[in-house]
Amino acid sequence: MTAMRYSQDYIKRMIEQFGEFLLALKQLLAEDKRAEARGQLDLAYRELLGMTPQFVRDAPDDYLILATGLAQVGDMNKSVVLSELLSADGDWHALAGEYDVAQACYVKAANVLLEALLRQPFGVAKDDVARADALIEKLAHSDVPFATRARLFRYHERIHRFADAEDDLYGLLEDAPEDESLLEAGVAFYERLLRLKDHELLLGGLPRDEAEAGLAELKARRPPA
Repeated sequence: MTAMRYSQDYIKRMIEQFGEFLLALKQLLAEDKRAEARGQLDLAYRELLGMTPQFVRDAPDDYLILATGLAQVGDMNKSVVLSELLSADGDWHALAGEYDVAQACYVKAANVLLEALLRQPFGVAKDDVARADALIEKLAHSDVPFATRARLFRYHERIHRFADAEDDLYGLLEDAPEDESLLEAGVAFYERLLRLKDHELLLGGLPRDEAEAGLAELKARRPPA
């Protein structure tokens, strides 16, 4: 009975102090205490999300996005908790030299987090932007799937990083030059930008003349009617 009470108290603290739990986990990884870190990660997956790490790694991203949705773990969005655990899981596998598994964890974490942030009705909080930035940095030198990059395009526009969104868009168009729906999404992107004020565009890194030029270029790419 005592052990069970202790376990429940521990889980409660894990939820209430999730940031501290992550810091402690990162410290274990920094000290190469992989077995202890693995145990903590597995416990967090089970108790916070009701899932095993293997299930999470194997499950389709869209299923995890649907399963976590806008549900809460304590006062945190369940999608944020899942993405943080996946990111830490990726770090664990990278430390073990399992780089393909690590990359898969980072991509899955990015997909879950970005989709959750895109669905936030009142904008993206600074803490969540920092989380996304950390994940994007981990993916910077990797072959990121098209679907993830498409989410990044939408996300960068959402947080008013318009120059980054434009870079995302042209990377997507380079890989799918015949995709008419993507081309139209790009046209709509520039049209939305051009409804903003000049200073908003400048703050987003994309002056009006560049947005106008981008719109003209994409319209010129449209196939003949």
